[in-house]
Amino acid sequence: MSEKKKPTTRDIAKACFVSQSAVSMILSGRTDMHFSKETIQLVKQTADQMGYVYKPRKKRTLITSENTIMVFCPSLSTQYYTTLIQSITAEAQKRGLYVLTACTNRVKEQEEYYLHMALDCSYFGMIYTYAPRAITFLNRIHKQVPMVLINDYNPDLKMELLELDSMKSGHLLANYLLELGHRHIAYVTTPLNAVEVPRLRRLEGMREAWKEYGLDPASIEIFASQKEEYASDENKYYGTGYRLTMEYIQSMPQDAVTVFVGTNDFIAIGIMDALLKKGYRIPKDFSVCGFDNTLVSSLLGISLTTIEHSIVEKGAHAVSMLCNQKELMKEGTHKSAPRLRVEYEPRLIVRGSTGKINSCI
Repeated sequence: MSEKKKPTTRDIAKACFVSQSAVSMILSGRTDMHFSKETIQLVKQTADQMGYVYKPRKKRTLITSENTIMVFCPSLSTQYYTTLIQSITAEAQKRGLYVLTACTNRVKEQEEYYLHMALDCSYFGMIYTYAPRAITFLNRIHKQVPMVLINDYNPDLKMELLELDSMKSGHLLANYLLELGHRHIAYVTTPLNAVEVPRLRRLEGMREAWKEYGLDPASIEIFASQKEEYASDENKYYGTGYRLTMEYIQSMPQDAVTVFVGTNDFIAIGIMDALLKKGYRIPKDFSVCGFDNTLVSSLLGISLTTIEHSIVEKGAHAVSMLCNQKELMKEGTHKSAPRLRVEYEPRLIVRGSTGKINSCI
């Protein structure tokens, strides 16, 4: 025998000659809508007679700017930023928070637009994943909203900091290459300027290691693009590595470099593709290294030697720091509290893209 069909609000509405929405509002106890006493009584009696049981809908969590974190990133063109944002989002969700990603393309005006939005709409807090352009603006508002910077230390900024000293990263990688016997290397990078601190400090760390070995830092050649490019049809970091390496190969001197170091993994992968395109073997002809240890660098077909920068850990930690700042603001003690500065140590990840000097040309 088939089970008796359960009554619905549609059945009640049909029996009472009222709309289905009216039945729902009456049975839910809505007080902001007006119905006659007779209609209310009729609907409730009919529901009882039919055996209808009202089940209130589960209330949705109200999403507002006050429980949303704004994450500033320059672009989503590398796994470093996508992995970092994914980690921030996962930790935010555990705490009942939401994330809005603001891609600025490193343009100061774009950055300030989003900063005004975060202030005007009272966002929960802000996380910067790169060196900010709007330093004066940030220093003016740093006590009004929780904010954390994930980058190298910048003494001009008053934000709390999750730091990984890029000079240490460069020094660590350079020492490894020197132990392998390499003395003439190329540093391939997007533009080097005062704002892009990590790129400069990685180079500074490599030069420092060269000096400690009694070598001339000038033997570290610099291949840098002239401007930041954001072409929509390619990954700008991969493209930079590929183009600059191709240019070098076209007019390669007799005392060629033996190692190409990309300022991040995607530049290094562009370097590798350019070398393979020209028939060179990695690492037999040239060694290649990167920075960040993104997922793609660990793939068997790439196997890139790189530096681990604790991306996932830093993302989760940044959310924790924001929440701590928020609590201090509620207590009214944030203005006197010391700014937190946490430093992560880089780790060398050796894979198949590097070899001893005697395996290179």
